[in-house]
Amino acid sequence: MEFYFRQQIDNSRVVRVADPRRRREQRAVLAAMAVLFVVSFGYAWLRFEAVRTGYALEAARRQEAQLERWNQGLELQQAALRSPSRIYTVAQTRLGMQSAAPGQILAMTLPARPGAPVMASLAAGGNAANR
Repeated sequence: MEFYFRQQIDNSRVVRVADPRRRREQRAVLAAMAVLFVVSFGYAWLRFEAVRTGYALEAARRQEAQLERWNQGLELQQAALRSPSRIYTVAQTRLGMQSAAPGQILAMTLPARPGAPVMASLAAGGNAANR
């Protein structure tokens, strides 16, 4: 026959003595992990920024190409609108203008003194009151 005795052990007053060497190791590991986290986070942030900048650069290049095509179209349109034959046609058809008759053009003479009004000469014949 065996007897077992139950013994009450009260460990509530036991205080663990801190080991300074272990505490230094824990702080060193924590500092190393913090440095590793900061370096990893910095690297990831730089990669993210590089990718984002690449996408922004590509979008800017696409927009530049689009604006260049649009500018070429506007230059062609401007050249077509400045064409003398087109201007002459629009003046005749839309505005009802006609070419000047030989007697309608007067030559302008420069004034003898600065500031004086410019006068039309009657060299083409007729006087100004008849016009």
